[in-house]
Amino acid sequence: MAINVRNSGEKINLEELLEYEVPLSDHTTIHTGGKADCAAHPSDFEELRSLLSYAEEQQMKVTVLGGGSNCLISDNGIEGLTIVTTHLTRLHISGELFCVRCGLSLDRAIDRSIEAGLSGLENLGGIPGTIGGAIFGNSGANNVQTSDLLYYVDYMTLDGKLHRMQTHADEFSYRKSPFSDHRDFIMYEAGFRLIPTIQTSDARLRKEEAKRKRKLDGQYDNPSLGCVFKNPPGHVAGKLIEECNLKGMQIGGAAISNRHGNIITNFNGKATSQNIFDLIAHIQAVVQKEQHITLEPEIQFIGRW
Repeated sequence: MAINVRNSGEKINLEELLEYEVPLSDHTTIHTGGKADCAAHPSDFEELRSLLSYAEEQQMKVTVLGGGSNCLISDNGIEGLTIVTTHLTRLHISGELFCVRCGLSLDRAIDRSIEAGLSGLENLGGIPGTIGGAIFGNSGANNVQTSDLLYYVDYMTLDGKLHRMQTHADEFSYRKSPFSDHRDFIMYEAGFRLIPTIQTSDARLRKEEAKRKRKLDGQYDNPSLGCVFKNPPGHVAGKLIEECNLKGMQIGGAAISNRHGNIITNFNGKATSQNIFDLIAHIQAVVQKEQHITLEPEIQFIGRW
């Protein structure tokens, strides 16, 4: 359904919002990638809608970028308008409903939910990226998926209209959501139905334990994309890569982690996105040849590939 949003009446100054030839390597967790032809960081509904209207008038392709934790941006950059959502961070709470804009980092959102006496998300602690990214790829850890507690998603289509999707768990699957195959909308806000608790210290401990496990896997050792491949049915991608003796392999500045076979790092700060792309392709080829299993990336490839 469409949601009517009152127009603030305040004119948006696009010249203040738009930036050109914006380097994007600092907008990703692996610190690679080229420039955005044009980029903007909207902080509210009206700014976002104005940007989409401008892109439509100028016939510009629109790309959405959140925390940059699960995407590989081409060294040749991104054409058109890149909308970076990380300034869309407001939240509100209504009883057990935790409502948060999709640009807030998942880790910060978990902290805020616990502060409000609501639990349920803490097993996702330490997963990098934004709320929108977590929903898009149905991020999960410790037997919890983002979709398990998701109640609704408000999203904006490229015509500037806001819609609400009441979500159902059976519409999601492993690393996949109803949004995964769409590029014609921007997630704006999500509502999670959480569990009221007075045991907030226990919830914080669960969150910190989840982060500790990720640290033990080496996920914070060097800039990385997190896990690169989905686990094939009945298998663990990292173990398959390890069994092919690929851990530690390097192409340029990109290396497969010595601690976790499913993590590629920018180990010396000099990797290019092409180095990482080539290493991904090599891993796929070796695992296919030796294990007869096709590894499917869970990361997104963005820009001029």
